[in-house]
Amino acid sequence: MKESLSYESWFSKGMRFQDIGQYSQAVDCFEKAIDSNPHFIPAWVYKGIAFEQLENYEAAIRCYEEAIKVNPNVADLWFNKGSCLCHSYRYEEGLACFDRVLELDPHHAICQTARALTLATIPNPIKLLERKDLDSARKPLESEESIRLSLTEERYISGQTSNEELEPE
Repeated sequence: MKESLSYESWFSKGMRFQDIGQYSQAVDCFEKAIDSNPHFIPAWVYKGIAFEQLENYEAAIRCYEEAIKVNPNVADLWFNKGSCLCHSYRYEEGLACFDRVLELDPHHAICQTARALTLATIPNPIKLLERKDLDSARKPLESEESIRLSLTEERYISGQTSNEELEPE
């Protein structure tokens, strides 16, 4: 008879599993809540959170996308999706989500911070190209010959070199 529980009951059961760190069981309960009521956004959100705890960011992103389909005007849904995208190294997509959050809620401080940190994380392709050009043009500070000479001098001073090594051929 457990299968006849209401979506609210399945959701509550999922929350209890979530609270004790049993995320796979929580996902199962949230799925049953969603099967009963696919428009119940909290089940999508907490299923996404459980997937995040399991480090399955792609599944979490899909959950947030489903919740966004139900109501695209909830800033936190976009924030959660953007955060998961950034965890998946999909920074540009994450930034687009953060921009949507700030359209919906311009004073969303956590999103402002996350957006700034994401921008600081993304490698600047122009800087990378400049650095690559500099690296290829860089000359060694010392030639191989001068390095060999200084190593020989160090060995001579420390007494590790025999007279035979120092005599010209």
